[in-house]
Amino acid sequence: MLNLSRFVAASVCFAVLNGVIAALPAGQKQTANILTDENFELTDKVKQEGKPSSWWLARAYLTGARPDVAVLGSSQIGGLQAADANLTGRSIDFVDNHHCPTIERALAKTRREPERYVFLSALPGAMISDHFAIAKALYKTKGAPPLVVLTISPRDFIDNSLPCAGATEPYRYFSKFSDMSAYVNRAFNRPWSRLEYFAGQEIPTRRLEAPLKDGTRSFVETFLACGIAGGESKIAAQPSDTKLTAASDSANAKLVADQVKFVMGGYEGNIKPGQAVLTPNLPKLFVDNSRDYKRRYKNTHPDTYDVQFDYLSDFLSYLKGEGSTVLVLGMPLTPENRAILGEKFFAAYGKKVAEVCNQNKAVYVSLVEAPQFGRGDFCDTVHLNADGGGKLASAIASIIAANEPLTAALDAHTGSLATRNKPTP
Repeated sequence: MLNLSRFVAASVCFAVLNGVIAALPAGQKQTANILTDENFELTDKVKQEGKPSSWWLARAYLTGARPDVAVLGSSQIGGLQAADANLTGRSIDFVDNHHCPTIERALAKTRREPERYVFLSALPGAMISDHFAIAKALYKTKGAPPLVVLTISPRDFIDNSLPCAGATEPYRYFSKFSDMSAYVNRAFNRPWSRLEYFAGQEIPTRRLEAPLKDGTRSFVETFLACGIAGGESKIAAQPSDTKLTAASDSANAKLVADQVKFVMGGYEGNIKPGQAVLTPNLPKLFVDNSRDYKRRYKNTHPDTYDVQFDYLSDFLSYLKGEGSTVLVLGMPLTPENRAILGEKFFAAYGKKVAEVCNQNKAVYVSLVEAPQFGRGDFCDTVHLNADGGGKLASAIASIIAANEPLTAALDAHTGSLATRNKPTP
């Protein structure tokens, strides 16, 4: 009875509050937000408290030069960052190291030209919908890269642990800075998620968001917690890709654990400088995360499967309209991971990806079963280690050099790293 009374009271208060706010003058409405480099001052507070991964990604893109190549992906990109640490002999800090010297040098060597600026636009757990929201927010401010490499895996389409496309931190963050209203029904396609979006975005209480300070809970959140969600938000943070058990009691066990945590995208919430750091030449190990992916792949065709393919089609169309040439790259996977889904799934999945790419004039290359990637190139059944990251960089460079539309996109973009404001490796 107590919970029911709280629900009724919250509902009545909520309705009254919205009636009052609805009567406010139209001028009280919040104006649209636009991301600029002014949003990303590195203050002492930011250094002490940290910021979400999305904030750091936006900061890196908007405060640097427009890249020649942007490589988009999820935590599978961690292998490239591990390779960068080994190549440069320097630690890679996730918060500000978003360019990729390993691809830059491989591309320069393959094409026999000065190095180009390659930007890693990757976030742990990112779906196709997230990349679309990120691009819509960042590219309208800075401009789209001439060449985009979109790395994909089945997990990006069928993650059964994801409530809906709009549930992720990147989608919620970046969709505030561009017009994603046409995608609301797609992003929040389940009843509870749609209701939460409606409560948080469309009804009049949304106007109260601007005055709220950090750490203050909005009335909408309180209403949802007390009345609808039973004290727990229905939209949760994306879980980390794996749970790591202790590797050993040796002196370097913590370093190994930190390496795996970084490469597998195990950082959530706010991240501070120096917290998510990958050091060079760490020991190799392999973690069998098949149980986790059996859960993620339990239903091979959830409703998110078609939703993410719809996002893929719209994203590729958007990039084409922005003047970007796109390479869609199927990421390598171990036989153990592929066996969970089976050959029949991969045949249909690959055919559908190819069709969407062909419709939008994107180049599609699959490395899912590429023979150059062996078990020694992975730190689990999905994520590449530094060795695998180096092979991936070489493969990307070779594919670009061998494909005329991709090379033409680079050739049309004048300038090189020698004359551009790139981050120091």
